[in-house]
Amino acid sequence: MAKKNVLSVDGLSKRYGEKLLFDGLTFGLSAGQRVAIVAKNGAGKTTLMKTLCGLETADTGKITFSSDISWSYLMQEADLKEDSTLLDTLYIGDSPAIIALRNYEKVISKGIEDDSLQQATDEMDRCNAWNYEARAKEILGKLNLHDLSRTIKTLSGGEKRRAALAQVLLEGPELLFLDEPTNHLDLDMIAWLEQSLASSNTTILMITHDRYFLENVCSDILELEDEQLYLYKGNFTYYLEKRDERRENAHAVRDRAKQAFKRELAWMRSTPSA
Repeated sequence: MAKKNVLSVDGLSKRYGEKLLFDGLTFGLSAGQRVAIVAKNGAGKTTLMKTLCGLETADTGKITFSSDISWSYLMQEADLKEDSTLLDTLYIGDSPAIIALRNYEKVISKGIEDDSLQQATDEMDRCNAWNYEARAKEILGKLNLHDLSRTIKTLSGGEKRRAALAQVLLEGPELLFLDEPTNHLDLDMIAWLEQSLASSNTTILMITHDRYFLENVCSDILELEDEQLYLYKGNFTYYLEKRDERRENAHAVRDRAKQAFKRELAWMRSTPSA
C-alpha cells in the first residue's frame, strides 16, 4: 500500500536580490519519511525550510500540505515569549487534557492542600491527562529542564533552545520541520533524541551538520546544489557514495559536450565559406 503524501512542492523558486537560491524545485514527503536537506553553507537550506513553513514567500511554485496533517517547526533561533513560564510554553493548546494539566501543575507549585488539589486531580483523571504529563516530564528530564515556574527570559540561550525543542516534541505532530535540532544538546541528549526520532512514525524534514545524527536517523537525503534538489534513497553514507557518482557522471557529460563543441568549432573554421 502506498504511503500517504503529507507534503507536495511543485516548481518552487526563490531569489534574494541577484542571488538565485533554488529554482523550480519539485518534491514530496510521504508519511514516515525522515529526510535531511544537505548543502553548502549559504546555499539556501534554512530559507527553503522557512518557505515551506510560510515564513518566507516563494517567487514561484506551490506548496500543498495534506488537509488533515499537523506539523511543527523548530527554528534555529528559539521563538518563545520572554514573559511566559516554561509551564505556559510547553503545555500549549486548549485541549481538555492540557488545560487540566496546566491547572494541576499550578496547584502543585503553589502547595495548595485544600479542595483545589482534589479537584485538579479529579480533572486529570477525567481527561486522562496523566499520560500527557508523563510524556512531558520524560522530555523535560532528558533535556535537563525541571523548574516549570521559570520564565523564558531567565533561561540561557541553550535552555531556550531546548525549551523550543521540548515544545515541538510535546506537540506530537505528524510532520516535524527541524533546523539544527542537536544545537545546545550534550551527547546524552543527542543520543536520546536520535533514538526517539528514529523509532517514531513521525515524518521529518531536517537540517543538521551532525553526520552521525544524519546517519542514524534519516531514511533519505535531499541535496541542494546549483539551485536544484537531488534525492538519495538512503542514509548519509549512501548519499556520499551516490553523490560522488553523480558528480563524476555530470563532469563526464560536460567534458563530452566541450569536446563536441571544440570539434564542431574546428570543423566550422576549417570549412571554406561559400
